[in-house]
Amino acid sequence: MKKQHLYINWIRILFAVPFFLTSCKKDFLDKQPLDAISSESFWKTQADADMALAGCYKLLAPMDEGYGALTPHFEGLSDNAYCNFPWEGGFTNIAKGIITSTSGGALSNEYKLDYQGIAASNFFLANIDNVNMDASLKDSYKAEAKTLRAYYYFRLSEIYGGVILSLTPENINNVKRPKSTKDEVVKTVLDDLEYAIGKLNDDSYSGHVVKGTAQALKAKVLLYNAKWSESAAVSKAIIDGGKFKLSDDYNSLFIKPGQMDNPEIMFSARYQATDAFSYMDLYYTYWQSLQPIQSLVDAYETVDGSPVDPANPYNNRDPRLKKTILLPGDPYVGSATGHFEPFVGDNHTGFLSKKFADPNMNSAYQSTQDFVFIRYADVLLMYAEAQNEAQGPDATVYAAINKVRGRAGVNMPSVPAGLSQDQMRSRIRQERRIEFAMEGTRYFDLKRWHIADQVLPLIVDPGGAHRVFEQKHYLWPFPQSEIDILKPALIQNTGY
Repeated sequence: MKKQHLYINWIRILFAVPFFLTSCKKDFLDKQPLDAISSESFWKTQADADMALAGCYKLLAPMDEGYGALTPHFEGLSDNAYCNFPWEGGFTNIAKGIITSTSGGALSNEYKLDYQGIAASNFFLANIDNVNMDASLKDSYKAEAKTLRAYYYFRLSEIYGGVILSLTPENINNVKRPKSTKDEVVKTVLDDLEYAIGKLNDDSYSGHVVKGTAQALKAKVLLYNAKWSESAAVSKAIIDGGKFKLSDDYNSLFIKPGQMDNPEIMFSARYQATDAFSYMDLYYTYWQSLQPIQSLVDAYETVDGSPVDPANPYNNRDPRLKKTILLPGDPYVGSATGHFEPFVGDNHTGFLSKKFADPNMNSAYQSTQDFVFIRYADVLLMYAEAQNEAQGPDATVYAAINKVRGRAGVNMPSVPAGLSQDQMRSRIRQERRIEFAMEGTRYFDLKRWHIADQVLPLIVDPGGAHRVFEQKHYLWPFPQSEIDILKPALIQNTGY
């Protein structure tokens, strides 16, 4: 499938009238030109607010590159997978260390989509007070928009560091201002989430963010910024609240209909045919664009701690191995034999991913699996990590990690007693790698632990090339087109 990369700089996006209302009914757009959406004909009723908020959510689930369906491709930048991604400027080049301000593709696409989401939330927040609706519901809607904005700024802070903060619809007269520091961006994120936690309903998740969503995102932001005690406290509040729990079926987290009303899912990009589908089934199986590597397979423990049997290397392993990775001989509709044959055709590693791909898929384009950003297992492991860093491996740390290991259908033995803080840290990091394998998490974990420059150059990709990760790669460069427009306000990251 041919891809066309269209870069839209964030200034144009921020100046645009509510482009995010493209989720509105077509007849509405036919009757009103785009430059009149915010006029007297809109922002009057709760139905208008519902439509606008739906437009904000739609940006979480684009049908092309970006969040949602393409998020697992970040695994191809880690020691978990190889990205057999053919499009210029994509993840394959990033893994090779080909990261420049003019690369385009995923490098600029991330920047564009973050600011699209921010602009949508800003426009919503600037206009929602014009709507005649229940005041408490209006506050809840604002909290949802602020949670989404916080998510986008969190991504920007992790990928680019300090960025230009925009909290209102932009004006050409004030757009050229210096970027904020990463700490300032993080503070803004936490402020938005604190507001949201106080206004959102304390319900289970059903597609719209709830209090638990904002809490989990806050715990993650704090964790990623080494605020250990604060992160542990927020995660503990979620655990004690009892609104979420581990799913009884690990596979159900990644395939519909098991994703619907799943008690473990806390935040997701939701897809549905025919106006909001993705290509996940095709990406991860039929097109084989993301392929687990031997390093990940080797990371799965045996159930009883014994050495792996070379004659039967996939037996007696952590059950999540077979739930996550398509192994040689597994049923596979992409093969003429009906079973997966390693190293045939476009397969270069001997494995494929099972997550977010229906095993009964065909070459149809309309995948409707939701992509899960945060689930309750992450809360448990975030708590374990933060509490271990803050207080050492106390009983609550053991309880959290063992709950994940002992989840239904996995039932791995508890971690050994008497671990030191360093040993527990290693155990938690290992557990995160296995539990969230092929979900797009590992790359960001390696970076926040500041070990990406040690781990990634050891990975040898098909064809014999080593991965490249230099110190400057802990941050990506701003797209050169943005530097050209915003200089001298926007200064390029060091090394680019």
